[in-house]
Amino acid sequence: MRLKHIAMTASLLTPLALFAPGAAAEDKHDHDHDHEHRQHGAHVHGVAALNLALEGNEVHIELDSPAANIVGFEHAPSSEADHAALEKAVAALKNGDQLFLFNKEAGCRMEKAMVASALLEEEHDGHGDKHSAHHDHEEKGEHAHEKHDHEGHGHEGHAGEETHSDIEVVYHFECDQPGKLTQLTVELFEAFPATQELNVQYIIESKQGAQELTAKDHVVKF
Repeated sequence: MRLKHIAMTASLLTPLALFAPGAAAEDKHDHDHDHEHRQHGAHVHGVAALNLALEGNEVHIELDSPAANIVGFEHAPSSEADHAALEKAVAALKNGDQLFLFNKEAGCRMEKAMVASALLEEEHDGHGDKHSAHHDHEEKGEHAHEKHDHEGHGHEGHAGEETHSDIEVVYHFECDQPGKLTQLTVELFEAFPATQELNVQYIIESKQGAQELTAKDHVVKF
């Protein structure tokens, strides 16, 4: 399963290209360039992308990250430690109210979170095969890995090349006072320390912008 990008993404990226003149525009171009590279395959470990849009009283957030940032590996989960790490990461990702803290005046709360990754398909395949011989389990994991690459969700694993996998999460928040939404604190860096940089793009009513977050600077002000 691969989540389709939420509807706001296309409308978010296009107007932002015209958002900031001068040096800011160059920074924005670099952010878009990085984002496009991730979408088309060449993702960068330590870097993730986040799109956010407010529509009425609903906030939609889309997170796209290399799996290495979140779970620590990008190969098909094969050991019990791999499975446990993946399950723990998914549970943490679904805890959106802890990862994304809006200013209290807006009264925002998470309603839904959906996680998608080829690793989760491989996780399912791996558990389904856990009662078979270890050799069969390895063959199934390799087959799932090749299938994942063939479908284009990651990079095709040519001989000698590392295979990459992404994790995508779509969040749906509802806010009691959307007009008072002024700030978002992102706690992704604390939950997943391998994430070093987060490229954020947002549309909040008539406001739109882009910002690069780090562990030391992880607050977006709209």
